[in-house]
Amino acid sequence: MKFETGKRGLLINILSLIVFTLVWQILVILARNDIFNIPFIRLRDIPTPVETWYALVGSMFTRIYGPSFTYGIINHVYASLVRVIEGGIIAFIIGVPVGIGVGYSKFLRNLFNPIIEIVRNMPPMAWIPLSIFIFVSGGSIFIVFIGVVFPIILNTIQGVRSTDTRLIDAAKTLGASESMIVKKVVIPSALPSIMTGLRIGLGVGWMAIVAAEMVIKSPVGLGYFIWNMGDLGRYSEMVAGMIVIGVIGYIMNISILLLQMRFINWVD
Repeated sequence: MKFETGKRGLLINILSLIVFTLVWQILVILARNDIFNIPFIRLRDIPTPVETWYALVGSMFTRIYGPSFTYGIINHVYASLVRVIEGGIIAFIIGVPVGIGVGYSKFLRNLFNPIIEIVRNMPPMAWIPLSIFIFVSGGSIFIVFIGVVFPIILNTIQGVRSTDTRLIDAAKTLGASESMIVKKVVIPSALPSIMTGLRIGLGVGWMAIVAAEMVIKSPVGLGYFIWNMGDLGRYSEMVAGMIVIGVIGYIMNISILLLQMRFINWVD
């Protein structure tokens, strides 16, 4: 029964993508033939799905033009993913201990909570000018770190504070130390929330890295690719890059969900 439900859901997902693509294709064709248009939207200038597909295939690999060359989308994807992974790892290493400490200790909560609440409301893009000024290199990784770390911290705090107090009291009754309680009771209880924070944070970080690459003008990266294609008027390649960003973000989200279902099997 569960398999059938999953199969039906997958079928609906595929059908929705097919319908979306067909509507996109039809609307652009109708606009180009002056049959239908939407005020204030230049529908005729939007690449069709077919044009976008050919642009994606044509720009997938590096092209060499004599002494110069153009990076392919694969190179841009790799560069962006490396930055997101590096920033995400740093955010995880810092965010989880901070979240556990703030969530478990009232003293640490009073000490760090004002700072966390103030800084987390500064969007990652607002840090771009400062990162350009401060960092000789690695500014994009810092932007990812800012985007990822606060969802991890906040969800970790929530997970820690949601730990069943009866489990903590039982551990104390059995003579467990504070460190043992944190290790054996609090962290396993908070792990689903930590993974949720990582999933949300990586989504924010993925969006932030694209914006950062556009502004910082990295020589390689999906944000740079989209901005550069737009400047050159190659809108089919630009839209192809946008779709690649969305697909990779979706894959990252699903991957973390699958890992959570596979390894955190004590949570429904």
